[in-house]
Order: sequence, then C-alpha cells, then structure tokens
Amino acid sequence: MSERQAMIKILEKMPEDISMADIIETLNLIYELGKRLESKDDLTSQEDLKMEIKQWT
Repeated sequence: MSERQAMIKILEKMPEDISMADIIETLNLIYELGKRLESKDDLTSQEDLKMEIKQWT
C-alpha cells in the first residue's frame, strides 16, 4: 500500500466533523511515527518517548 493510499484510509475513518487542524495534526503524527520506524539509527527509548508524548498535550 502506498503512503497516499494509507492516508486516504485514515481520512476515511475520521469523523465527518473533524477540523482541518486535527486532520493535519493526525496525518503529521502518523507520518513522523512512520519515519521513525523506518530509521533504525534514530531509535528512541521508551522513557524518552513517554516524555515526548507528554509535551504534545
């Protein structure tokens, strides 16, 4: 499945009344997570990831 097709599937599962900002934020988050999974050199520890997630809110 291409990145475009994956993003379309994600968009189709989102509620109809979602804001554009929330769509962009969600797609960006998924994109960034995908980049990290592809990069074996840029691994983040579980503790670092927990701290990073706390900063998002």
